[in-house]
Amino acid sequence: MNIGILYIATGRYICFWDEFYKSAKQYLFPGHKVKYFIYTDAPKINYEENDDVTKIFAQSSNWPISVCDKYAILLSGRKLYEELDYIFHFNANMKFIAPIGDEILPSKDNGYICVGEWLNHKLKSTPDKFPYERNPQSLAYIPVGKGTHYFMSGVHGGRTKEYIAMCKEIENSIRKDFQNGIIAIWHDESHLNKYMLDKNPLIIPPQYAIPENWKYKGYTKNRKGLLLNKLHWKYGGHSYLRGITDKKITPLKYWITKITNIKF
Repeated sequence: MNIGILYIATGRYICFWDEFYKSAKQYLFPGHKVKYFIYTDAPKINYEENDDVTKIFAQSSNWPISVCDKYAILLSGRKLYEELDYIFHFNANMKFIAPIGDEILPSKDNGYICVGEWLNHKLKSTPDKFPYERNPQSLAYIPVGKGTHYFMSGVHGGRTKEYIAMCKEIENSIRKDFQNGIIAIWHDESHLNKYMLDKNPLIIPPQYAIPENWKYKGYTKNRKGLLLNKLHWKYGGHSYLRGITDKKITPLKYWITKITNIKF
């Protein structure tokens, strides 16, 4: 089976590419032919001459426009992967640590779509407290009383035809909101959750994409994918990665953040 991995690493997020690619080569979809499509504005990247890597130019932009542009970027190269059987998108800071395979390939019962679920909301919240978009003027609007899961924007996939259709619908909703001067509360993730509201996607368990520093009881073992900590000084911190500042977070500030939850 031919499977495409869509990966966005514009601007400073290219720092995660090495760990992503090396871990994916080791653990992701063993036994299948996997191709990587990396969207970046970096002039040169490691592994770009490998047969399984296709580099596609995508211009970086200021946050939060950068995350709102996600589906436009994913769609921009669709002619290159329309012949693939399945497509998956993972966050730039994803690192795989155990085999992940056919168990996350969605079937007809799931509309051939799968998506990851945020563990913190699953364990600590009720649906009425989920951070859905509550502005009725937004196309991402979900009223109180609706919804059963809160999905993450950084882990989803599906059969190529259905996945591209999903991307088109979400991108259309984001652009229409823009035209009306609206950016949803959690940007592309808000629109993803609205799209899934009347769907039955295959839910990818939290152990497949869990922040590396989370220690929830019952979820510290059998982890398969980690979301690397963007706040860590070796990556520069959130604000540096997003281009809000040109100063990387220092090791001292990182530890202050870790201990006090004060964010720099």
